[in-house]
Amino acid sequence: MTPIMDAISNSSVLVVDDERHMRELLEIGLVQRGFRVHAVADGLAALKLLEAQSVDVIVLDLMLPKIDGITLLPMLRRATEAPVLMLSAKSDVRTRVSGLESGADDYLAKPFEFDELAARIRSALRRPSLREVDVVSYADLTIDMLKRRVERAGEVVALSTREFDLLSVLARQPERVFKRSQLLDIVWGNDTEVLPNTVETYISYLRAKIDRPPNRKLIYTIRGVGYSLR
Repeated sequence: MTPIMDAISNSSVLVVDDERHMRELLEIGLVQRGFRVHAVADGLAALKLLEAQSVDVIVLDLMLPKIDGITLLPMLRRATEAPVLMLSAKSDVRTRVSGLESGADDYLAKPFEFDELAARIRSALRRPSLREVDVVSYADLTIDMLKRRVERAGEVVALSTREFDLLSVLARQPERVFKRSQLLDIVWGNDTEVLPNTVETYISYLRAKIDRPPNRKLIYTIRGVGYSLR
């Protein structure tokens, strides 16, 4: 085995799956193929683990308690550059496309062959280091993710940390409607000091800074559903 292949095989894999039997199968199968495996049952546990240590690749189940896989993806992207391979019993085109467009690097339907899963993991590990998009642009809004700098129509907009994170979530997927609960999970996570109207309050802060005249409106409330950049 070459040094490169040896390093790939010894890479660490974070498995996120709420079914105990599946977690155990994944752990056994991947360890047998030379990987080091961490296995957790939900997204909150995954985020907590990533705060303490780094992993090389993430195998993520779509249907999870507390935070579903689609909602969890942008949270993982903020926590790590590790590629994400999504697993799901749903194999229809719409679900696969949704997973990939939400940030997954690959998608594999259950049931699957372990040799194929291992091959896809190795393929992801051979790719150049995956970094979050450095700059997100929408209409006349520009967000530099690395410098945490926001401009609207060429003018710098000063935002707090939470305001920046909230705007970044909306801007990464413009036109998508985010539910209040999704924004709470993604931006505030386990913060115990969140109030019932926290999202509404920060949306109003953003509007005062981003949508102030003469700029046209970008941040919309979809009544009874949530919020969207459009």
